Order: sequence, then C-alpha cells, then structure tokens
Amino acid sequence: MRSLKKRVAARDNNCCYVCGREAEEGEVFDLEHKRPISLGGSPDDMDNLGLICPEDHEIKSKAEAAAANRRRARQRD
Repeated sequence: MRSLKKRVAARDNNCCYVCGREAEEGEVFDLEHKRPISLGGSPDDMDNLGLICPEDHEIKSKAEAAAANRRRARQRD
C-alpha cells in the first residue's frame, strides 16, 4: 500500500483531491477511495484513489456514514 500511496502522491503533487491544498512539510494526507468500495468503487484503480487532508477526510467520512444510515433506514421501511 505504501508504494501505491507514493504513486498517488507523485501523480497529485501531494495535494488533497477535494480542496487542492498541498501537504505542509511533515504533514501526511490519507490515501482515500474517492468512490467507496461498498458503492462499487475499485479498491486499487488509480482513478479511484486520491490523497485527502484530515479536514476533508472527516467531512467526507461523516457524509458517507450519514448516507449509509439513510440507506439502511430505507431498507427497514
């Protein structure tokens, strides 16, 4: 996974794919699936991978969790 993250970081100039912010020295962005695997995203397709800053990662994770909760609620109805 480390080599994949390095390839994505080099491709994206070590920038967050959401906001475009470049990582500051010593800051580490997460490797993220742009489209979640659970929703059909490819786990290792370079087009589905990007670096994401901690702030955007938190926002995206909360939004994905809320969407999953809504899907589960609809399935129960």
